[in-house]
Amino acid sequence: MTRLLVSAGLSLLLALPMASCDWLDDPSPEIARVMIDSDDESLMLITSTQFFQTTNEVGEVGVQVFDSDTTFTSFPFDQSWDISEEQRFLLMGFPADSGAVTVRLRVLIDGDTDYDKTVTVLIDEPVRYIYLFNQQIIQDFVLL
Repeated sequence: MTRLLVSAGLSLLLALPMASCDWLDDPSPEIARVMIDSDDESLMLITSTQFFQTTNEVGEVGVQVFDSDTTFTSFPFDQSWDISEEQRFLLMGFPADSGAVTVRLRVLIDGDTDYDKTVTVLIDEPVRYIYLFNQQIIQDFVLL
């Protein structure tokens, strides 16, 4: 009986470090992948990892961008960004002209779907996506 208890205790002690390895893994995000599909021609994308989110005294959310990239995409679009250093990602999409563009936008963070919607994008109603690691996320914001 004692031998059985010692054996079970040893097995448990050996299993605990193996199970706790996941506890020590760094959960910080590394890659933001954006995939866009559409029957339309193109979309203008503004992307950034260097920004911060603000809230004014009335509760309106804004984003202050320090550095961004602007690209004109064709479809299908599939690109990844390294977000390991800043742990944040911002995307805004506008029609390349004054018309409406319907797109399916998917954003994966480290391979896990974080956003997957089909939206109609207008010049005054861009598609907006913001990811902030360990912070509350607001998708409706004003670019300052």
